[in-house]
Amino acid sequence: MLKYTLVFFLVQLIGINLQAQYRPSNMGRITVVSDSQPFILSLNGVAYNDRPELQVTIDGLSDQLYAISTLISGRGQREMERRQITVRNENGDFVEMIFKVGSQRNTRSRGQLINLFAQIPIDMSLVDNGNGVAYAYGAPGRPIHLGDNPDMGIPPINSITPISRAELDRLFSLMNREPFDDAKFKIINPIFSETTLRVEQISEIMKRFQWDDEKLKVAKAAYGNCSDKRNYSTLTGNFTFLGNKNDLLDFIEKQQRIR
Repeated sequence: MLKYTLVFFLVQLIGINLQAQYRPSNMGRITVVSDSQPFILSLNGVAYNDRPELQVTIDGLSDQLYAISTLISGRGQREMERRQITVRNENGDFVEMIFKVGSQRNTRSRGQLINLFAQIPIDMSLVDNGNGVAYAYGAPGRPIHLGDNPDMGIPPINSITPISRAELDRLFSLMNREPFDDAKFKIINPIFSETTLRVEQISEIMKRFQWDDEKLKVAKAAYGNCSDKRNYSTLTGNFTFLGNKNDLLDFIEKQQRIR
């Protein structure tokens, strides 16, 4: 009983901190937590953290049905899924749905489940217009101790913030004014070390460049803080020449060996 009380208290504190610090658009939120088994979280088939975490929160979710799955790696790797999730309550208000990865207590069918843990209304007076982003908390080796310091900031994936749709569009607007690829790269290059990007966003950036060499430069510069590196080889579809495709594949293989 004490264990579950502490977990509930922790989740409540995290929820309060999230509302105060990260303000998504007027949409819902899904949080998945685990006591001790780090996981990779996927929403409608899209992975949102590139390394196992004890908690992942996805902000800015629209009014539709979602399916979440958690992949617990290591010995006895297994994947759990929960479908038909909505981020509105019976009154039509957006909420944060908190799920907990835990053991099934029914002795006839033991296993792991994604259980609904809490449903917290989102205060719409606090939210700003913005794009949905995902944050991961409490990774192995850097657990959260909110009880010791409830005012501390909670860092997102890789300790940097995912870029919003509005920010990306502003950069694209500046890039469109430049006729040459080298000038476009100077505009976009700073974000590669300051934000996390998904493969689809990197692909979108690459399409703004005319020549394969500049596209390759973008792909290599963006690799370090990409949140779904497992899909990185799909970026080869943006190249015209086989040599550039092979160059990127060789680069990915080298980076994987370094890790």
